[in-house]
Amino acid sequence: MDAVAYALASNATIYDSPEQINVKTALPDNRYKHGQSTLADGTVLVVGGYSVYGGSELTSVLSYSLVTNAWTAKASLATGRSGMGQSTLDDGTVLVTAGQFGASYSTNVQSYNPTTNSWTTKTAIPPGARRYHGQSTLADGTVLVTGGQVEGSYTADVRSYSRLTNSWTAKASLPATRAYHDQSTLADGTVLVTSGYVSGSYSPDVQSYNPTTNSWTTKTPLPAYRTGFGQSTLGNGDVLVAGGIGSGVTQNTVYQYSPVTNSWTTRTSMTVGVIDFGQSTLADGSALMTGGQISGLTLSNIVTQFVPASIESTPGRAALLGYLAAT
Repeated sequence: MDAVAYALASNATIYDSPEQINVKTALPDNRYKHGQSTLADGTVLVVGGYSVYGGSELTSVLSYSLVTNAWTAKASLATGRSGMGQSTLDDGTVLVTAGQFGASYSTNVQSYNPTTNSWTTKTAIPPGARRYHGQSTLADGTVLVTGGQVEGSYTADVRSYSRLTNSWTAKASLPATRAYHDQSTLADGTVLVTSGYVSGSYSPDVQSYNPTTNSWTTKTPLPAYRTGFGQSTLGNGDVLVAGGIGSGVTQNTVYQYSPVTNSWTTRTSMTVGVIDFGQSTLADGSALMTGGQISGLTLSNIVTQFVPASIESTPGRAALLGYLAAT
């Protein structure tokens, strides 16, 4: 999850009811392998992906409001893409990096401004064309991109993007090559990178990146490996990992990670197994899951909201984005 969604969740509602999976208004079209992040106003931006299995990447962009439970079309991408990274920055803009473009993939980076509803091209990501990487916004407003496929090879490469200088900086590499994983920024400013295709095989391995020391630490692995899953940091500081493929089967399992105890707990399952969907945390601390592939070649427009049994604000979270706390 990006820093904007995380800071928004600092004002999370405290739920005392049992865990819930709520069905919301469906996407206007089937969609998978798209990008998703929560904006400063609490709406959710869904970008690109596919609506037909084996079809062309979408240029369409959609916005979801939990308040109205409705979708709105936004300014389209210049070129369709899928399998990209996406996160909301500390100025409220959204950074979309690389991904699949037709038969190849790209170094292209785009920035979306929700105030002007427009896209701007930014400095391309080095060292080459990349897809299926992890991405999240850090407490200092920079963006961390990890692993993926670069120029056809799995990589351990890690890069940091600064919107202030519109430039990329190399950071400490992952301990091993990794792709098809996910990541989110935690309350203490570290980044949790979870599972995926690690060092040539599927793995439940979990790593934590500390931007202060520019170093990696191994954490308790997932109960089982996942690829094509969703991940976001909840309003209480825990991390929600949902769906994906495990043991060659589409999963509906949901796991919750506690940074305090460094442990995983199994939560209420999703209504259906799904992979390659969008997931981000809403302003109330719950998580929104959109679209995905549900079975065989069947794509989905289903939208669900995962509401934890209880959400309490984590002290210090507002430090990630002080300007949001002030407003």
